[in-house]
Amino acid sequence: MVAVYAIFIFLFGALFTSFFHVVAIRIPKGETLLGHSHCDHCEKKLNLLDVLPIIGFLVNRGKCNECGNKIGYKHLIYEIIGGLLFTVSFLIYGFSLDFYILIVLLSVLIIETIADLDQMIVIDRIWMIGLIPIVLIRVFDKDFWPYLLSSAILFLLLYLIAILAKAYFKKDALGGGDIKLYIFIGLFLKFPEGILSLFLASLFGLLYGIIFMKDKDKYLPLVPFISLSVYICYLYGTQMINWYLKLLGM
Repeated sequence: MVAVYAIFIFLFGALFTSFFHVVAIRIPKGETLLGHSHCDHCEKKLNLLDVLPIIGFLVNRGKCNECGNKIGYKHLIYEIIGGLLFTVSFLIYGFSLDFYILIVLLSVLIIETIADLDQMIVIDRIWMIGLIPIVLIRVFDKDFWPYLLSSAILFLLLYLIAILAKAYFKKDALGGGDIKLYIFIGLFLKFPEGILSLFLASLFGLLYGIIFMKDKDKYLPLVPFISLSVYICYLYGTQMINWYLKLLGM
């Protein structure tokens, strides 16, 4: 039965991610979310088969039915990754509170990741909307104050780092959107795990920049690395910190 649930959750995760992609593209452009999906090339309305996550891409062989232009593989990649993230979360936590918390977290981070990759922005209204369910969950779970403290400290810490870095390097080292996003993230990770996520995001971003970016002045989207590190830290942050402290003999 778990396997059946996992399959359905993968499909729903891919479907939600497909919608999240639309949100991430349309909101920065001021477009409505109520309009029909259309081809980016010929503007023709897509039919039901075309918009089916993964299946539509494979059946149409990555092309628009109307004009024959290729559809970017990023659509397929986003949907597969989204489906896998939802499925892994379910396989670890089942239908527990942690699973539903992760649904909120993933929904916001997937949108913000796609927006940063495609539009080079963080959409403030998305994480602000995401604050509503997680605040309600923390309040009803009677575990609100430690997370509120984490949210405040992480934001203030990043804001201070950004000010000092700008004063030293004479340019922005952190985007304002990345800093504000940690107001949201702090309600999912307590302070030690939040600090670990910052370290991992910096490490992942640094490694990516060294290996793949020849032009060091090119824009490096940080939200994908932040999202990955936050997800890892939600799942295993406490164990990683305990393992490190044990190595230090503490």
